[in-house]
Amino acid sequence: MLLWDTNLKNGVCDLEFDRKDCQMNKLVACTLEGKFHIFDLRTCHPEHGFAELKCEAPKSTLWCTKHLPQNRDLFVVMAGNGTMNLYKYRYPSKRFEEDDDGLKKGIVGRIEKLNDQILAAQPIVSVDFHQDKIGLCCFAALDQTVKVGIVTRLDR
Repeated sequence: MLLWDTNLKNGVCDLEFDRKDCQMNKLVACTLEGKFHIFDLRTCHPEHGFAELKCEAPKSTLWCTKHLPQNRDLFVVMAGNGTMNLYKYRYPSKRFEEDDDGLKKGIVGRIEKLNDQILAAQPIVSVDFHQDKIGLCCFAALDQTVKVGIVTRLDR
């Protein structure tokens, strides 16, 4: 059964829910055109679907995204220029509003870019964070490297 679908106008490279152990909340989708989309999955309007935030990133393909397991509001987007971009999602004051017909329509929040760093000479195509050690990550790039890194100051 299909619940909902949408067209993001260009190739989708990666999708990720913000956490696997909680109710559907947010979904991030990365695309070939250097944009990522955040969908608030709490409220689906029958006509408009889920609330969506379209975000610009570096002018290159966004290959993957990953949320920190310790904080589902922090996530990285890995770009084709070898950059890791760190973002924080800010929830709106209310998650939905009612339209003229009395149907719930979702309200999406906003993002704040916290940092970016060039980590590879080629596109970074995979990333994962350690479940217990906050900020500890590993990633793979098309320059044939696998690297281990740490993202600091995540508690601020």
